[in-house]
Amino acid sequence: MTLVRSMTGFGRGVTATNNYQLTVEIRSVNHRFLEIYTKFPKEWFEAEIATKKLLSQYVKRGKVDVVINLKTIGNESLTIQMNWPLIEAYKSAKEQLLEVVPLDEKWSMQEILSLDNVITYEKQELSPDELMEAIELAVREAAEKLVEMRIQEGRQLKQALLSYNNQLKELIQFIRGLSGEAVNKFRDRLTERLKEVGNLEVLDDRMLAELAIFAEKIDITEELDRLDSHFKQFESTIEETDSIGRKLDFLMQEMHREINTIGSKNQNSDISAAVVQSKTILEKMREQVQNIE
Repeated sequence: MTLVRSMTGFGRGVTATNNYQLTVEIRSVNHRFLEIYTKFPKEWFEAEIATKKLLSQYVKRGKVDVVINLKTIGNESLTIQMNWPLIEAYKSAKEQLLEVVPLDEKWSMQEILSLDNVITYEKQELSPDELMEAIELAVREAAEKLVEMRIQEGRQLKQALLSYNNQLKELIQFIRGLSGEAVNKFRDRLTERLKEVGNLEVLDDRMLAELAIFAEKIDITEELDRLDSHFKQFESTIEETDSIGRKLDFLMQEMHREINTIGSKNQNSDISAAVVQSKTILEKMREQVQNIE
């Protein structure tokens, strides 16, 4: 099954525990290589490394941004901790103060609560294992949706590229059909000029020599044959299931080289127009190829 993939996509995954909802969003755009950027809390370093490793199994190229969000759901479980050593220290200090300044010896709850760091509130955190499991589930869901979108866009890219490829092949065939006319026209012009010399003994030899030099100079047979080979490689490559973006980009460069050479050798106005059209179509193909994984 052909799976041409775009490098542009989005995926979102959600998992929930008893008290938390974890959401992972993944966005990807074009890039020459695979680069994964994550925005995780500092204390989730191990989960961040695991996420990057997991994502590399789903995508091969592109700039990938991963954002994670943890939200409390339901009744949040809190634990109140009393700092007894600190309370004893405050008590001792107050007793010493009472020896000097007469004060009420009773402690009110308000007074205790107003003391710094005496009471701490701790949220029930996810254990490392629970966190890793929740993140992996959310990342897998988001990655699968990301890949699905990249495949959908890849199908559209494939159809567009095959259409452009057919147009380009038609133009190259048109150029091939006209490639011999330049030599014929040059022969006619050369014959007229040599006739003006009037020396019929040297006429044929000079004409054949000039024609041979000119024909070799403007011959584009090799370029046309190489383009035909590139078309076949393109059609074969686009049916592969692996990452094909860089290979297609290389083929675009090679096609551009051959078409440029044809343009530089050309002596025919119709071929010149076809070369311009070919370059336009090839540029459109290169733009599309830049988005293929």
